[in-house]
Amino acid sequence: MCTFYEGVSSGVGLCLCQELLLRGEKVVGTSRGNVFSPTISNHENFLGLQVDITNSQSVQNSIDNTIKHFGILTHVVNNAGYGKIGTIEEVSDEEARKLMDVLYFGPLNILRSVLPIFRNQRNGYIFNVCSIAGFKPPSRLGNYSSCKAALSAVTEALAIDVKPFNIKVSSIVLGFIVTDFHVNNSFCKNQLPEYETSKYWTDLCSEVSKNLLPGDPRKVAQKIIENGDKEILPFNIFIGPVDTFSMAESKISDLNEQVGSQRNIYSNVVLEK
Repeated sequence: MCTFYEGVSSGVGLCLCQELLLRGEKVVGTSRGNVFSPTISNHENFLGLQVDITNSQSVQNSIDNTIKHFGILTHVVNNAGYGKIGTIEEVSDEEARKLMDVLYFGPLNILRSVLPIFRNQRNGYIFNVCSIAGFKPPSRLGNYSSCKAALSAVTEALAIDVKPFNIKVSSIVLGFIVTDFHVNNSFCKNQLPEYETSKYWTDLCSEVSKNLLPGDPRKVAQKIIENGDKEILPFNIFIGPVDTFSMAESKISDLNEQVGSQRNIYSNVVLEK
């Protein structure tokens, strides 16, 4: 088995690499800055590559180097991410597009590069790391949530597209767990006083830190690995503290209520020419 991981500098990505290397598996890890933890960088089964995932040629070169080095590729995990804190009105076009480049178009570049390999060998596993925020978006994190929602949607379509080629695809819906991701979130540049975004987010993080962040990235990594050889994968794999599932259930309940209440009102609407 050879796994290609996008985003292994910290958190779940780093733990995934460590766990697989302990099991004797081959691992390729990518980083834009070409900096890797000493816990994995010197391992004989680890290949670290400097990759700009927003550049399709850089991604293709990394996949070519993976095959050249290990001769095989069986699993792909799209994991890189960061957050931009701010309301929809506050986040600039430049900030929103950069976020989408990394969280959505970057994974698409990787998918387009690896799918010919998986199709030819009639086998492969793809795990796109999404977020409960993409399922039920919180306030002040709308742009990040929209990127993860887009990645989730494309993952679902991809799972249908490649099923005839025996390629397994799943969306890892992560809840709020303790990783460097929460430290690396940054505020948008142009905050508006009306929203009090900094105060709102500081108060929220203080509450979340007490009640909603009991997760262990290593345990998350182990749960992802457990799905790495299953013949049938659930499309959504929810992983996180109990609040993750409460948020998902709340969203599902809201959708059921909306669909049920509107079915008889709007299902037979005929538009006149």
